[in-house]
Amino acid sequence: MPPSYTTAQKAAIQNFMSFTQSDRATAARILKANNWNTEHAVNGYFTSSNASAANRPLENTLNKLFDKYREAGAQDADTIGIDGTMSYLSDLGVGLDEISMLVVMEVVQSPTMGEITRKGFVSGWSAQNTDTLDKQRTHISQICAMLPQPTPASRTALKQVHKHTFTIARPTGQKAIPLDQAIEYWRLIFSASGLNWHTPASPPSIPESRPWFDWWVEFLESNWKKTVNKDMWDQLFGFAEMTLKEGGLGFWSEDGAWPAVVDEFVEWCGTEKGVKGKVEEDEDMEY
Repeated sequence: MPPSYTTAQKAAIQNFMSFTQSDRATAARILKANNWNTEHAVNGYFTSSNASAANRPLENTLNKLFDKYREAGAQDADTIGIDGTMSYLSDLGVGLDEISMLVVMEVVQSPTMGEITRKGFVSGWSAQNTDTLDKQRTHISQICAMLPQPTPASRTALKQVHKHTFTIARPTGQKAIPLDQAIEYWRLIFSASGLNWHTPASPPSIPESRPWFDWWVEFLESNWKKTVNKDMWDQLFGFAEMTLKEGGLGFWSEDGAWPAVVDEFVEWCGTEKGVKGKVEEDEDMEY
């Protein structure tokens, strides 16, 4: 049964159709979204249409670039497989052992390692207004140059890369990442090219350097040996930021909401490395 409209709404629909040459259903939908204000609805319609028209040449160029890397004879016309992805990364000058690879995968929202979808490729690069390989190389270089800087914008960008890396690192159909694979991806992120998870010595408060990432890997390989789930993956970045900010583990307490593995790591640091969390420090002061 077609929807019923008031006399005023019917008049608004007719006016909208006259102004925009659109169909009745489109007119009613956009007017309803604008509380039946014809002026706002018409302005919104043309603004949206102009933006779409302006993006069309960019999207057409990106679709052609996408098709260049799509394997010949592939059944899915909207997916670049592993061979095409490797070729694309090579043309960008991006190595598989570099953080720049993770940056590219985040921009195009790759659903898994070695695969790029048309939707992610076109929408991702359209948002950056980069429709050629040269422009994309420049964009990736600029992002990678920014990532190690301790600024809010850099940390936000790196956090997005870290978050999306879980998606591509996780084996298809699995909810977690094998530990050895997680460590290799973390090596790219928690390095001098990303968040350098290392506190240099600063006597007397920090008598010796604290190589947090090396300690984290040592702890995991000797004590954890399980898969890495999303909560553990996501919260590690925030934990690493806090250790760098504090230079130690004084921010940690038993009442915190850290994953159990982080709590165990803090305890291990106190036992094995002599760097303790707040509760442990307080206990040492009791007598």
